[in-house]
Amino acid sequence: MAAAAAVAADSLDWRARQNQVDADIQSWDLTTLLKKIARQTGWKVYVEKGADTAVSVKFKNLPEDEALRRLLGKLNYSKDESNGVARLLIFRTLAQAATQAVTAEKKDYRIANEDLVKLKRGATNSIDELAKKVGAKVIGRNDRVGLYRLQFDDDASATAGLQELAADPSVAAADGNYIVDRPAPVQTTQVPNSAAPSFDLNAQPVANGLIVGLVDTSIDIPSQYSKYMLTPINETGDQEAPGAAPTHATSMLETAVDSMGQYPSMIQPVDVYGSGESTTTFNVIPGIVDAIQAGATVINLSLGGTGDSAMLGEVIAEGQQKGVVFVAAAGNVPGEGDVYPASYPGVISVTASTQTVNGPITTTVASSEQLASYANDPPGTQIIAPGSSVVLSVNGQEWLVEGTSPATAGTSGTIAELVNQDHISLSQAVLMVTKASPAPMK
Repeated sequence: MAAAAAVAADSLDWRARQNQVDADIQSWDLTTLLKKIARQTGWKVYVEKGADTAVSVKFKNLPEDEALRRLLGKLNYSKDESNGVARLLIFRTLAQAATQAVTAEKKDYRIANEDLVKLKRGATNSIDELAKKVGAKVIGRNDRVGLYRLQFDDDASATAGLQELAADPSVAAADGNYIVDRPAPVQTTQVPNSAAPSFDLNAQPVANGLIVGLVDTSIDIPSQYSKYMLTPINETGDQEAPGAAPTHATSMLETAVDSMGQYPSMIQPVDVYGSGESTTTFNVIPGIVDAIQAGATVINLSLGGTGDSAMLGEVIAEGQQKGVVFVAAAGNVPGEGDVYPASYPGVISVTASTQTVNGPITTTVASSEQLASYANDPPGTQIIAPGSSVVLSVNGQEWLVEGTSPATAGTSGTIAELVNQDHISLSQAVLMVTKASPAPMK
């Protein structure tokens, strides 16, 4: 039991947005440490052959550089950027000797001691009765959607409870609850205003044009873009505090609008993160439902890392049956493989090229599309789109945003632009974009 407690205590919590790191590590080798750093930071990590150290540290709220010094002991490190990708080099002798790539640890997105339950309409049992029956407590309620978040004492209880809940006649669906990482560009860099495109937007939203649902973070939009935005929906009850750089959703809204040219749609923002470092499928599922109920027929999901949630996949499938198109980011970790929601059947999965969004992506010559070094490109990815976008913050500063997120938003905008301009169906627009910029052949 003492050994089990020691293993359970080992943890690393890297909060990049706050530049703070916590560690409580009894005994890790260097490979274990670097795999976790690679996953939590998104850095590409390289190590010198033969470098090793025993890691045994405990600290809280240290800045990244001080945390690295404590974690790595006598080993040296340096950080740089190559082709827009942040790198961490670990070495004994010279930085140039750090040539062995470290594969990021795969994250288990399922929250071990939680389940989600969706009740049938007119259910005879209340959620409180069901929770009591399976030995759980209700920690999240969405009565409007009929979705509830249950917490158990441990993983085994949650697994047993899930089976019991699924068999109950009052339950429409039961599933685990999954973490959804906060979306983040590969990098966001200030650019000289004189080098950026004009943001004097004169095109008015197309009357009776389709609506694009933006399921994302909080939004803080510059005045030039406000005419394209419907009233935001918030699933969390709180909001991300504005900062110097635009929020992720702000960048995606601007990118989508910029890609629509003279035929812009209205955007329906849905905040599923609030001020949290991450969210869960408990918020993303009603976020998608609310976007659809608000009239959105294209749902932009510039986020990823949900794990394979059956309940989220079913919600997307139900939307697809109603004619809704889902466009999702393939992810910013090359070679990661399937990333959800992009890898659900029928979802338009988008990876990123080295180009910059500048109008509809159908104007791009497909043969010139070079896969960005940071971009994931798993089997089933349909579209490659420009991975860089210049956006404007509320203080007038312009920023270059890079990643599969802007590639996805640009794709959603282009699909909307084609429908609005040419009065074609959504399926025709998707086919045109896919043919114009197909993902690289495997």
